[in-house]
Amino acid sequence: MIKKRILIADDDPSFLQLLAIKAIKEGYDVEGVQDGIELLHKFVNDKFDLIITDLMMSHLNGASAVEILKLHGCKIPVVALTAKDRSEIYAVTDTFTKIFHKPCSFKELFSYVKSVIDIEIIAYEKQCTVV
Repeated sequence: MIKKRILIADDDPSFLQLLAIKAIKEGYDVEGVQDGIELLHKFVNDKFDLIITDLMMSHLNGASAVEILKLHGCKIPVVALTAKDRSEIYAVTDTFTKIFHKPCSFKELFSYVKSVIDIEIIAYEKQCTVV
């Protein structure tokens, strides 16, 4: 079976590396970037099953990057990570499949990631079933 691919965007190199290591241990193929512009470039040039992005990054924040992807037809699940207060992110909550507040439980995060990817696989298999 082909490993599912996750694109992770976070401007904190240490946190990005920690997230990537955890995702790899969970069995995912991972690419990491440090801002929203890199996220867009990497997404355009490759295929991913899910994106995990920090909301606040330099050059282009995660919410803006995801809005641009959606304007171009991106339909893959996107999970956001943020240290911002809930009241500060109200306007972007519909942009993401789910928002986790930092610090978050990696166990909880990757349990959610697995469930979302599993749902996507089931939906795809239903579309491909020939009757």
